[in-house]
Amino acid sequence: MFRVYKTILWSNVPMALDAVGWTGLTFKILKIAPDYVLVVLTFALTWLFYTRDRIDISASDFINNPERSEWYAAQKFIKPSMFIATAVIILCLWLRLSILLPSLIALIPCFFYTKKIKMGQKDFSLKDLPGMKAVLVAFLWVVLTVFFPLFATPSVLTSKMTTIDFCFMVGLFVMLQIHTNDIRDIAGDRQQGTQSFAVMLGEKRARFLGLVLIGLGLYFGWSLCSTSGLILFGILLVLRTLFYSPKKDIYWQSLISTQGLWAYFML
Repeated sequence: MFRVYKTILWSNVPMALDAVGWTGLTFKILKIAPDYVLVVLTFALTWLFYTRDRIDISASDFINNPERSEWYAAQKFIKPSMFIATAVIILCLWLRLSILLPSLIALIPCFFYTKKIKMGQKDFSLKDLPGMKAVLVAFLWVVLTVFFPLFATPSVLTSKMTTIDFCFMVGLFVMLQIHTNDIRDIAGDRQQGTQSFAVMLGEKRARFLGLVLIGLGLYFGWSLCSTSGLILFGILLVLRTLFYSPKKDIYWQSLISTQGLWAYFML
């Protein structure tokens, strides 16, 4: 049974459903009619993005999570599945041409995150900037789960301020999610030279930063969501931030990888 549980986690299906949860919350909070083409697109893009990242196994992956890395190296179905996901994504984009612009906007920082650019005598990429890992992923999730529904909807029944607050709320909570995983990855990121917030701060101060992110996320979501739901969601995130153990990460991932679903049902 535990083997099945790990396989589900490593399949990236929970992360894809996580993104679907934030997209569903966008439809609710911003009063947008649900668009199931976007729901499928959100799932397929997130699954493809994380699966592509996982199969490109680096030295830090074997340090941070050797068992998962070995599992990915042994799978034969992943690459064919990626081709299917790509076809689904192309079909969804063709059905929703209005979101091509935000898609391209999101792809630009993705390209330059690892692509080295010659600057004088040194090579530079966005990955070299301190904290860029969590910031960039949060930006991509906001584009995927908030901007896509906005661009695909001819008329949005909400104010600009509501949209801005919601973008910040989603971005901050996603940053917390990535930041929590970065606490687990401190050893590997340090060896690879990735200056995540967790690497720069160390584990104890990184947890404090997590609490700050929770507070800011609650602040931006206070006028948008159910007060009781937001308080319960905040308590869940605080407990996770304080008691998360990198040594028992496989158990904590059931709460980390499904954060968007918790948000959808609680907020």
